[in-house]
Amino acid sequence: MNFKYISVFLSLALVVVSFNVYAVDPSICSSGENVALHPNGSLKSCELKDDYEVNNIQCNNRSRVSFYDDGNLESCILSTSTTIGENECAQSGLISFYPDGKLRSCTKPD
Repeated sequence: MNFKYISVFLSLALVVVSFNVYAVDPSICSSGENVALHPNGSLKSCELKDDYEVNNIQCNNRSRVSFYDDGNLESCILSTSTTIGENECAQSGLISFYPDGKLRSCTKPD
């Protein structure tokens, strides 16, 4: 490979790696509501203005949602029931996750 192509590739890789990109920003929040940010500027929690879907989890609008500082979902109220592995989680119930994205807990259906 040509040295020019290698240096361009490495330069682009360095630019991409140097930016902190978070998929979640305060635009998903209801205006005028308490919006909390992590020290790194990523969204920590707020009240959702609309339903919000992340990783096939549908979070209910007008309810609180929280995220880890890397942008992963920490918890929310489900707008639809869902099944994760063998765990059934109820609509309108709280669901929470560990930082690595694994299910921590959810409200079971009646």
